[in-house]
Amino acid sequence: MSSTITLGAGAELSLADIEAVAYGRAKVALAPAARERVGAFRARAEEALERELARNPGKRVYGLNTGFGSNFRLYVSPSELKQLQENLILSHCTGMGPPAPAPVVRATMLMRAASLAQGHSIVRPAVIEALIAMLNANVIPAVPRYGTVSASGDLAPLSHIAAVVIGKGRVLNQRGEPVPTADYLAEAKPAFTPITLELKEGLALNNGCQYSNAWGALATAMMRRLVEAAALNAALGVQVMRGTGRPYRADLHALRPHPGSQTIAAWVFDLLEGYELQDAGVDAKFAYDEKIQDPYNLRCAAQVLGPCLDLIARAEKTLLIEAQAVTDNPIDLNQSLDGYDLDLITSGGHFHGMPLAVDCYGLLQAAGVMASLSNLRCARIVDPTRNKGLGPQARGHDAKATESGLMLTEYTTAGLCNHIWGLAMPSHMLSLPTDSGQEDHVSMAANVGMRAYEAAERLADILAIEMAFAAQAEHVRGAEAGKHAEALKPAALGKRTGAALDAINKAFPRVVSDRELSWDMMSLAEKVMSGEIVQATGYSFTRH
Repeated sequence: MSSTITLGAGAELSLADIEAVAYGRAKVALAPAARERVGAFRARAEEALERELARNPGKRVYGLNTGFGSNFRLYVSPSELKQLQENLILSHCTGMGPPAPAPVVRATMLMRAASLAQGHSIVRPAVIEALIAMLNANVIPAVPRYGTVSASGDLAPLSHIAAVVIGKGRVLNQRGEPVPTADYLAEAKPAFTPITLELKEGLALNNGCQYSNAWGALATAMMRRLVEAAALNAALGVQVMRGTGRPYRADLHALRPHPGSQTIAAWVFDLLEGYELQDAGVDAKFAYDEKIQDPYNLRCAAQVLGPCLDLIARAEKTLLIEAQAVTDNPIDLNQSLDGYDLDLITSGGHFHGMPLAVDCYGLLQAAGVMASLSNLRCARIVDPTRNKGLGPQARGHDAKATESGLMLTEYTTAGLCNHIWGLAMPSHMLSLPTDSGQEDHVSMAANVGMRAYEAAERLADILAIEMAFAAQAEHVRGAEAGKHAEALKPAALGKRTGAALDAINKAFPRVVSDRELSWDMMSLAEKVMSGEIVQATGYSFTRH
């Protein structure tokens, strides 16, 4: 049974709320008090505008009776205001490329409705309720994903959504194909009725950065799960290479107390509980494999992954502030219906996406660093000169010359890692002026957010492959214990890491002879992304 997220009731949207609505696991409602407030301020703004125009026919209020952008000097008569709003939406439907994923569009609609529900955008409650009705009926606008500069807001993507609000534009049918909204409504008859836009409402629908924020928020939620998976991989890596967990001790990290590194260290050390070398010192480590230090990809994992966790936490904070924010232009700054002042309808810059762009770029940095660390461990596992007795390609010493095993999966991690690095273009530093120079600095936040989303998806692939390596390597260690001089002697493994290995083996069966690997790897990647493999450990990552 789905839950209901109520807008305008005082509760702030969380990442979990955004994901629940984005993936259709929750309905949406408008709080009655918010509906009343929105309606009352809308009525007062209309009254004030009529009163001012009666006294001063030349009165101009941007967005209410003027053109938009560089057309702001042009006056629009009262009889043309409805046409102005519809024309604004239709003329701004200029996106290009394939449709954005349905969860991104749904998250965009949710956060735009949440912004309007704050009561500072001079719209009727019907506008918010139309967006909510579309969400609850799963009417998904077809939004070409490219072409926004994210200031003045995500004009094109939001206009494609607004076009559906008025019965125009296109929606995705059950096959994910864009079809005219009118045809879809005639055939599907969902619980949604298009509305006619009135004073200022088109501008309120397309003037914000919710599209950028949707990409970023969903990417952040994915990265939250993936950084836990990366910590688990660090623990699995320590075990399979028979390293020591001592570099993750809390008292060590207290001496250099970066929050993210402390948290990662605590996670990894706890995950290693029960592992024979969890807290092995120099003598014990040397006695085991005649090594006293592990490579940086193991020994420094907390220092590497910690800043990634900090970047993800910063992105979450920024994007959730945005999810509760009023990002319209102009914005009604009146706080009371008493003494309503039309001049407090104010043009500002809350539609500018730079806060989102900067922290979505942080997600890209985190993904690139996490991918590199994972690739390095995979490369070591397949290298017989460095994998501590696992043999060529981690196939053991009795492997057949006719078989390659997991050889090419290491290549795959290299290709994926390089792809993530390629996504890390700092678009927000490459602004191009628009609108005849009136909008001379834009954020390009959506371009950064889209790539952060894709980077998270590819990072899940890399982490899944590393998990498959770890599970396969532990199998080889167990099979070869005592049989070959090169193989390390057995060691007790941790209970939590053991549970993770069992879950990995269910999704990705051990490679006993060559087979096609892509499909099993992608299946495992889905379980990594969902958090299923991490959850199998039974460990509570929220403790730290």
